[in-house]
Amino acid sequence: MLKELIYDKINGFLADGIYFMLEGTFIEDEFAEGKECCVLYESVYQAKQNLCSRLEEDENRDIETILDGMEKITRLMAMKMYDYGRCEGGIEVCIWREGI
Repeated sequence: MLKELIYDKINGFLADGIYFMLEGTFIEDEFAEGKECCVLYESVYQAKQNLCSRLEEDENRDIETILDGMEKITRLMAMKMYDYGRCEGGIEVCIWREGI
């Protein structure tokens, strides 16, 4: 599926040298060196290492569960956002708050 390919590309899961455009938009690896996601990931990784060090463990199952769960949540949200974005073309979006 196209959305899976886009997700894999922006997350750096595709091999280097694989490039593609979507309707004139170049899809970038958002985890490339120096990009904001790369910097944030390095910070998360360092925090994980610090926690494991304090626990005197190489790896910690609870930390891995948290990180894996957040990655799965992010993927689900990205897929939903893609689907909603595809639906947006030509459809009026109404936003409201209950009680108003």
